[in-house]
Amino acid sequence: MILQALLTAGAIAVTTSSHAETPAELSHLTEAVAPMSRHEVVPGDTLDSILSHAGIGVSLRTEAALAISDVFDLSTLSPGQILRWSVFSDDPCQLARLSLLTQDGTDIVLDFTKPLEASLIKTEILLRDRRETFILDSSLFEALAARNAPESFAVDLAALLAGQIDFRDLEGTERIALMWSENILPDGTVVGEPQLAYARVEKNTDIFELVTGSVEQPFILFRNGAQVQQSARPVAGARLSSVFGKRRHPVLGTQRMHTGVDYAARTGTPVSVTGAGTVVFAGTMRGYGRTIDVDHGGGVLTRYAHLSRFAAGIAPGVELNAGARIGDVGATGLVSGPNLHYEVRIDGKPTDPIKETPAPRTAIAKPTDRVMLTVARLSTGYFLRDDTGTES
Repeated sequence: MILQALLTAGAIAVTTSSHAETPAELSHLTEAVAPMSRHEVVPGDTLDSILSHAGIGVSLRTEAALAISDVFDLSTLSPGQILRWSVFSDDPCQLARLSLLTQDGTDIVLDFTKPLEASLIKTEILLRDRRETFILDSSLFEALAARNAPESFAVDLAALLAGQIDFRDLEGTERIALMWSENILPDGTVVGEPQLAYARVEKNTDIFELVTGSVEQPFILFRNGAQVQQSARPVAGARLSSVFGKRRHPVLGTQRMHTGVDYAARTGTPVSVTGAGTVVFAGTMRGYGRTIDVDHGGGVLTRYAHLSRFAAGIAPGVELNAGARIGDVGATGLVSGPNLHYEVRIDGKPTDPIKETPAPRTAIAKPTDRVMLTVARLSTGYFLRDDTGTES
């Protein structure tokens, strides 16, 4: 029926091609359309599942998939891509407009008020540098949300500063400073994952600072100006898609303990070891697929699972520095889509990676790390604070 209506609309468009829509008609059409909805693709998503969850009927979902498939392979739909759609106010099951923004800035647009055909619009993606300084007056998550800063930084900081700060014990008077970059569309919409470059947490008499030169490099952690450790995220720029604890398994459908955290990323994304250590296992494990275990000493072991491949030279006995590439994200083992499963085990027992992190072997900060630390302090007003806690 919907296809017949679209064909009829196409026939009308042909027989009345000389008719231009009047301002009144355009205004009426705009008023009839509800505000745009937005969904960022996560592992396991399909166009059909997203639209089905939004209440769109099967025939419209099929038409949308066929139209997009003319210009884009929907089997390559991957985390980070953005689907936006609007429906008619008087019929929320009827699509008015649908667009799929790919990570290279191409917007695939369908207009359901016209004969259905995919249009390709090249959207300019801009790089924006941001910084925020504030005194914590609520939870870190809430403070970031109030400043339109990435809430994911609350998770990043808890992981990268684990062993130094327990974020559950923050008193609400700590000074926080952040510097990061993010990709945005011309309308200000943030796309992809923001990249944290610097963070400072001032707690009581201690000052903790994280510095990194690029997303591929590990973070250098300073405490009161002295380096104390190197830490690296297992997947640079990835989004945390599943946390430690009991959950419904995405493949088995049963309630099971999730013994690590999952990072959503496309197949082939580099995976790095979070701290210096020695490879003790590189092979296939039941349920985990291709897996690497790294021993950090002191009973601490990290596990990296569902990998698509191992990096060259990775084998038991190989010693690694923090941030060394060990493999690529994949979808091997029991998994619904490409992601990295990351575990921290202490004395053989799985622990929450957000609360525990391996203590890497001592590494000496390079002169460039010191320069970046000074620049970040200048950029966030570290030397210009007053007694009220404000920073210039």
